[in-house]
Amino acid sequence: MKEETTRRGLFAGVFRDTAGNSPLPPSDASAGVLVSGSGQNVTVRRYGSAGLTAAEPVTAKAEELPYGWTLRPGDLVVLDESTAGQRVAVTLHRNVSGSVTEVTADRISVNGQVCLLDPRTVHYEGTSGEPAAKPLAQPLKPGDTVALECFDNRVDGTLTVHFMRRIRQAA
Repeated sequence: MKEETTRRGLFAGVFRDTAGNSPLPPSDASAGVLVSGSGQNVTVRRYGSAGLTAAEPVTAKAEELPYGWTLRPGDLVVLDESTAGQRVAVTLHRNVSGSVTEVTADRISVNGQVCLLDPRTVHYEGTSGEPAAKPLAQPLKPGDTVALECFDNRVDGTLTVHFMRRIRQAA
């Protein structure tokens, strides 16, 4: 199983502004965990930033997420402070890829890693650049090869699938 935590990964093209610019924070941005939030205003506990300890929370604006997703307490973020002097909490994702071992309406197991599914989970088929407007013509089944991009929540220990791409169908 291949897993990694990224600022953006398999579906980075979805996160470009109208000018085509990627909103990725700089590589030296500090990682953190969302502590609380109200709308776009969030509090983040930083990790790995010079001069600040994990115990010192900071305020930021949450990045806007597509398809009705919002950040939850415990979600991993990177703090981008390069945007006009405003701190922005950018969601980190964990990528999981491999063979589907089990799939139900609300969860999927890929090589033994269980990830939650949500009605807002966006599905892609093959190399399509656009998500499916409706459920996949052929439902996912064990043996299919997928790439998942998940929100990694450290409070409840869950991975929730944000984007899912079926790479190959089982024979």
